[in-house]
Amino acid sequence: MATETQHALTPGTLIGDYLVGELIAEGANTSTWSATQVSVNREVTLCALSDEAKNDPERREAFISDVRTKASVDHPLIASVLEAVNDETHCFFATEKLHGTSLAELHERGTSIPPLQIARIIRNISGACLYLDTQSIATLPLTPHDIFIDEQFHCRIVNLAVTGEPNPTTATHDKELVGQILHDLLEPNQPGSTRTGSLLDFMADTQREIPLSWRQIHDLSDQVERQLAEPKAPSQIHSPTMQMRPTKSNAALAKILSAAAVAILVVGLIFYFATRKTAPEERKLPDMVRIPAGKYPGPNGFPVATREFWIDAHEVTIGEYAKFLDALDILARDETNKNVYQHENQPPGKTNHIPDDWENLYTAAREGETWNGLQVDLNYPIVGIDWWDAYAYAEWKGCRLPTREEWYAACSSGCQPEKLVGTGWKPVDQTEKTSHGIYGMAGNVSEWMRKPTSDLANPGQKPRYIISGASYLRPKYGARAREWVKDRNVRRPDLGFRTLSTSPQGD
Repeated sequence: MATETQHALTPGTLIGDYLVGELIAEGANTSTWSATQVSVNREVTLCALSDEAKNDPERREAFISDVRTKASVDHPLIASVLEAVNDETHCFFATEKLHGTSLAELHERGTSIPPLQIARIIRNISGACLYLDTQSIATLPLTPHDIFIDEQFHCRIVNLAVTGEPNPTTATHDKELVGQILHDLLEPNQPGSTRTGSLLDFMADTQREIPLSWRQIHDLSDQVERQLAEPKAPSQIHSPTMQMRPTKSNAALAKILSAAAVAILVVGLIFYFATRKTAPEERKLPDMVRIPAGKYPGPNGFPVATREFWIDAHEVTIGEYAKFLDALDILARDETNKNVYQHENQPPGKTNHIPDDWENLYTAAREGETWNGLQVDLNYPIVGIDWWDAYAYAEWKGCRLPTREEWYAACSSGCQPEKLVGTGWKPVDQTEKTSHGIYGMAGNVSEWMRKPTSDLANPGQKPRYIISGASYLRPKYGARAREWVKDRNVRRPDLGFRTLSTSPQGD
């Protein structure tokens, strides 16, 4: 007589903050469930270790190790780990529920998707995979069930990160899978169908001596999407009295145009790869640095006592800030999430967190070109942001801005601030650093602090917000430099920030 499978979770039960729903899928060691996070009334997905596996120390440790790796993933297009539970009774983790329709379901329906939207989907998928690649995060192979597409044809993917070293074969498989399935969904005989189809063919071609990288796929899909999204000039209207030459048949003309488009794309790809300047990729940067509780030299010459905290080893980069803006873009589709990270006192007239001259700065950074006469790439510090922008980013990251005392304590820990000499405008991990590995405290860019501070030289003035550290434009005084500002709307091309946490990040 067959016995009923014993699952680790039971529908309708409340486990901590989660009300367990229906069983979605079952694997050799795990089961996946729909659930509701009761405290915030949010739909989530639970992945639980089976009863048999959780009693096996090796399989349990392997599961928890993979969960830690998943929790380290920080990209707006990849499902985030919300919480992990590992006790005597349960072993599971919760992730965001991805909304939309899976690529598998769209394929089964025989859905046709226009070229512009296919290019957008390729850009989203390749952007997420490029992040995993640059962070050296290993993943399980993608399946069509792991990619979800919403009504605006933006897509997000399931968190497939696992412990270990990335396998190049997995990346090849993923490119082939995405190329083949999206080619099946591509609507034919539309403007851009040939260009988009050729890109998908390149992705799916596993016999290429040098396969396309995720960076190349992302850049090419972005290029195709921009071209297809540009408004076309209206066709010229011929005079009704003008004598017209006999035209070829529509079918013959379509063949000629298709052949020409393919030839142009192939030549363009060859030229692109032969001449394209390779921009420095976004690197995996140093993690936060722990500053132990204790007394440290204060910015006013008096010792200050601080509790234990963790501070960014480097200033927030252009690449990191771009991910924040991507996340805000996704959240903005739901009006209730529009202001989720902003400060309650943010001026009503401030409606976004886009830095000054962002389009030019980000384009130059992605291409490794110059901006305002400065060499930039994604590893340089973000600039042109005000206090409200820095606050919102820190909230999104689950951190906060440092106080002037904490910032100076971090600089003083294992170092003499007056001996730090700024190295000017550099990538955030190539500047001067303290003996504890904190970069850019004496130069690169000045940084926003968390709260108003009194100026002892002007005791009659009210506390004002403060900017700490020298910059490439204002190098005087190095790490000891500080500046009081009248309001939080100040933006400058040499002003950035870093974040602080009172608990270790990623644990």
